[in-house]
Amino acid sequence: MNKKNGFTLIEIIISIGIVSFLSVYLLQIFITAKNLNEVTYDLDNAVIVSKSVMESLSAGEKIGPDSDDIILKNARKLSDELIYTVKLGDDFQPVDSDFVDSSYIMNITLDLVDSSELSNMGLYNISVDIQREKPYFLKSSQNKEIYALNASKGLLLDIGGDTSD
Repeated sequence: MNKKNGFTLIEIIISIGIVSFLSVYLLQIFITAKNLNEVTYDLDNAVIVSKSVMESLSAGEKIGPDSDDIILKNARKLSDELIYTVKLGDDFQPVDSDFVDSSYIMNITLDLVDSSELSNMGLYNISVDIQREKPYFLKSSQNKEIYALNASKGLLLDIGGDTSD
């Protein structure tokens, strides 16, 4: 009589193959969950920061070093037009890009639609968009825009100090 006290080599190889096959799918689930968590974090913070900037501009806050809003204070003018950019860190707070790598870029664009000769107010199309500088884990997507907010607001024509270098 032949007693069998263990597993054969073929049984062990087959079981390792099944476990490794299933672990690939489990790993994909974890990577997807990680990416969704990052996307959700980015979107939540981008919405909060964009709406905060829009509300500050609506309340009459200037863009530049005279601003009380920390994001608008750190805005840098890109050109002669009313286009500003702010580099943001992982916590969506402004960073000095000369010393710290930024994770996000916020662009603020003001387009004059109509100005009144009788007052210092002008109607502006305001566009605030936030882009991620680095792609998500294992993603090579070229679309890095996280959130864009557009509105038409009446603003004072004096936008604030020029912070271009």
